[in-house]
Amino acid sequence: MFGLTEPLFQILQSKTLDIRQCDERVTGTLNALKALRSTETFSRLYENTVQTVGIPNERRKRSRPAWRDFHVGASMGGDLADTGSTDSYRRIFFQILDNIVQHMTLRFQDMINLSFFRLLDNAVFKTYSESGFPSRDISQLIETYPVFDEQRLRNELQVIYADPLFHKPPAELLTMLIKDELTSSLSEVCKLLRLMLTIPATSTSAERSFSCLKRIKTFLRNSCAQERLSHLAKISMESSIIRALRSHGDLYDRVTDHFATIKDRRMAFLYK
Repeated sequence: MFGLTEPLFQILQSKTLDIRQCDERVTGTLNALKALRSTETFSRLYENTVQTVGIPNERRKRSRPAWRDFHVGASMGGDLADTGSTDSYRRIFFQILDNIVQHMTLRFQDMINLSFFRLLDNAVFKTYSESGFPSRDISQLIETYPVFDEQRLRNELQVIYADPLFHKPPAELLTMLIKDELTSSLSEVCKLLRLMLTIPATSTSAERSFSCLKRIKTFLRNSCAQERLSHLAKISMESSIIRALRSHGDLYDRVTDHFATIKDRRMAFLYK
């Protein structure tokens, strides 16, 4: 079971994961865990374990003495009960699986409220244009986010579904709409795209920011202002972007130009 949950943990820690991919991964892991809960699977695992490490040692414990034992003056030792049978290991196996499935279901139960992500799933655009419009997902979106104009969003989505030029992933589709200056014509679709791309799939980014803040806000920087502290944390978290800018060779020039143009300074930082 760790072979199923550990890859899911690594995937959910990714910064590029979106809600749709997260939902698919969690659902697939839950189905795989539920499929493991069978007597046949336990028997196979138990036999493989016995062949590898041998038969487990029987753990024996003393049973609790009954009141009649004290009455007749019997020994308080009682009988010895065997707790190392195959049935006990089977119960433990099922309990662990049930516990994992229950907690994962409880943790990701709100994912159903994000079913509107299927509205801009480019893999089913052609199906929506030929078979039918996803009215249920539209209703769920309006119920969760009433800021959308439902009728206008329906019309714009019909245009997106009908034209193969728009059959792109959400990030590429938004980039194309901005580049072609279609944000005003398809305003509701652009609003939905921005919403989808900004909803985090996990709390990894928040956890990463706290870890980064712990490294930055040291004893010597305890009196940093909030703005400077926020900028330092952003630089530390997005270090890959800083390295990419540094590789072009103009990072320091751009920083110096920005610093010099903020306000009038006595020193001449810019030269013509």
